[in-house]
Amino acid sequence: MVEHPNLNFGQNQSNSKLRRPKEPILIVEDRVENQTLLTAVCKKLGVSSEIAENGQIALNKAKERKYSLYLVDLMMPVMDGKTFLSKIKEVDPHAVCVVQTAKDQNEDIIEIMKLGVYDYLIKPFHIEILVDRLEKAIEYVYLKQMELDLLEAEHRELKSHLEWLNYKESRRKSKESNAEIHTILNLQTTLNQGSGIGSMTTIIDSINQSKEEMGDSYKISKEFWDLLLENNLHTFTMLKGMERSVEILQGSINLKPISSDDLLKELPHVISDFRTEIESRSLKVNLPIVKTKVKLSCDLEMFKLVLKEVVLNGIKYADKDSNFDIFVTTVDGYFCLSIKNTIREDEYSKLLPAYEKQLVLPFFRVHPPVEEFYKREPFSLGLGLTMVDFLLKKHHGMFFLRNAVDHTSEKTACVIAELFLPINETKDI
Repeated sequence: MVEHPNLNFGQNQSNSKLRRPKEPILIVEDRVENQTLLTAVCKKLGVSSEIAENGQIALNKAKERKYSLYLVDLMMPVMDGKTFLSKIKEVDPHAVCVVQTAKDQNEDIIEIMKLGVYDYLIKPFHIEILVDRLEKAIEYVYLKQMELDLLEAEHRELKSHLEWLNYKESRRKSKESNAEIHTILNLQTTLNQGSGIGSMTTIIDSINQSKEEMGDSYKISKEFWDLLLENNLHTFTMLKGMERSVEILQGSINLKPISSDDLLKELPHVISDFRTEIESRSLKVNLPIVKTKVKLSCDLEMFKLVLKEVVLNGIKYADKDSNFDIFVTTVDGYFCLSIKNTIREDEYSKLLPAYEKQLVLPFFRVHPPVEEFYKREPFSLGLGLTMVDFLLKKHHGMFFLRNAVDHTSEKTACVIAELFLPINETKDI
């Protein structure tokens, strides 16, 4: 029964439509006329709704999906409202329920509220009161869901912090063994790739098997001897690179105020130093055009090593007949130098995304060494990007190496190396 069937109530609900729960309201009501009225009111308030003719049907529906609010009639067949209210919390612990009742005595109302409901509606419905109560209930559900979302977000954040702390603690406790194992495995892989120590042991073993005794001497083939000399040169280069790495790791950085222009002036010299390799790959180098300059703190000699390593690394794995682009930007107080190369699409390039963050680990390699570059490398044994990362951190900066897709070119697979240095003063100088 309804006292006021006219549903053209005021328009003061429009501003609240932005604050609506996503889930529908479940109307648990056996009388068709009340179902029709409550459905129309929900629609007018901007919330979808569904119907359940009794408590058992409502309970089954609640097991299948989430509802924002339950409008529950106390008197229904099969399963009445009180039984439904006692069971719904088991299915939906956060269920918000509004009860419909014809009882309006104080003791009856107190008894109803003891069931853990949010509010009650007295039948026959008075339309303004019905709308007002439902509006408040919907607002409550919306705010309650926001609170739960915030608590869940805080829980996830706290869990993330705890997991990170546990991870760091476990890394601290096992750092010695884990670091040594990973470093040794990486070094083993590196020494077994390409020329150098790994190949030298194989060559010496082959010489030993094929040697001929000639009195007090051995006779070996010229081919083996030439290979041995070549690999000895590789090994010497590796050891020099490692020695240089140790010097930098044990040394100090001499940071001095410089202009970003001073730093960028080194780029043409570095590019020119690799002119032969650039021409052999038919690379088109695009240097940055910079109209502003900022103040930096930099050890210029150390940063030249960084530039040389990153440029060399980019050229070494660049695809032929492709662009080699260098960009300059300022981002959140940092001066950023980005170097982008288009990579060859081979079996190694497919592995890069999976190992993107490990490329700065000592001795770690995805690609085997490129033999024609070994004499040019300031560092070796897979230590180049490790030293870049170390030197950027010494400059209070950051180094990122990431795979990307260039949609402006036919050859889309590329790698971007980003060097970040903190800006001392953002205004022009």
